[in-house]
Amino acid sequence: MTNERRMSVGDYVLRLVGGVAVIVGLLGIFGTLAEGNVVGMILSGIFIVGGVVALKRSGPSGRAKEAA
Repeated sequence: MTNERRMSVGDYVLRLVGGVAVIVGLLGIFGTLAEGNVVGMILSGIFIVGGVVALKRSGPSGRAKEAA
């Protein structure tokens, strides 16, 4: 028996959505810095944080790493 974790389609979708959210957030930060739009900076920050959380949740859990 192997002890590997198989990734489901949901994990791949969550990783894709997280990556896209981080990229959109970074582009938004650079776009709003030129204008000085505070609301845009806050929304871009929310996109970045949400994308990082989605990427973190799509990876293997800490327990799975310890068990291997």
